[in-house]
Amino acid sequence: MPFFEENNFKASAENIYESSTKKAVIKYDESRQMFVLSVADFCEEDNTFGELREINAWLFDDSQNAKDAEAVGIDFTGSLRKELGIKVKRSSVNAAGVDLPTASKSDSMDIAGFTKKMLDVFPALKESYKEHVAVYGNFLYINFFGEHLVSCYKDIFNSNSKKQIKKLYDVLSVAYTKGDKDTVNIMVALLCAAAYKDETITNVIREMLADNTHFLSSFNNFIPAFARNKKLMSALIK
Repeated sequence: MPFFEENNFKASAENIYESSTKKAVIKYDESRQMFVLSVADFCEEDNTFGELREINAWLFDDSQNAKDAEAVGIDFTGSLRKELGIKVKRSSVNAAGVDLPTASKSDSMDIAGFTKKMLDVFPALKESYKEHVAVYGNFLYINFFGEHLVSCYKDIFNSNSKKQIKKLYDVLSVAYTKGDKDTVNIMVALLCAAAYKDETITNVIREMLADNTHFLSSFNNFIPAFARNKKLMSALIK
């Protein structure tokens, strides 16, 4: 990962990197089928590193591909930036040249079409979208949604504004009907992330979906599955 070289980390062993203040260890846990990122703080009194603590983990089994591996690296880099208090330097020039997503001309809705609808509902995220693509070179939608969209959902549900909830539901219900598999899956996962360990929001979402029994069933059925999915948890809950 270029991050280590850019921030004065040196490799002390395979997948172990050390700086003057931190040690970072990346390993694959076979029993959990997960890549795990752990860090330890340097203790000046002992002149050694303290106990490692896990700060991120990603499910990675035989079903994953090169794009998934890239997403792991990006997410781990983000965790290390937060650990070190480093803010990403975004280029406004590059961001200005990024096009917003467009909807497909077909009757179905893909991730790009869903993202466009979400940016229409939450226009303040349009610049964040451009910055994300400028920084990472492509759109890592799960990471972006976890970083920005889940909190927007939570704000709406916590406000319990009937008007705002209906506005969001009108978009989600169409996406649920016309969305492809990836779109429907991430949309239901977003609702579960917003509702995670929050009974009030869970009830608000159930009320929102009350007249759409199939959508409601998908939400209810995925709640326990979401809690077991470490990959989605780490990407969507910040």
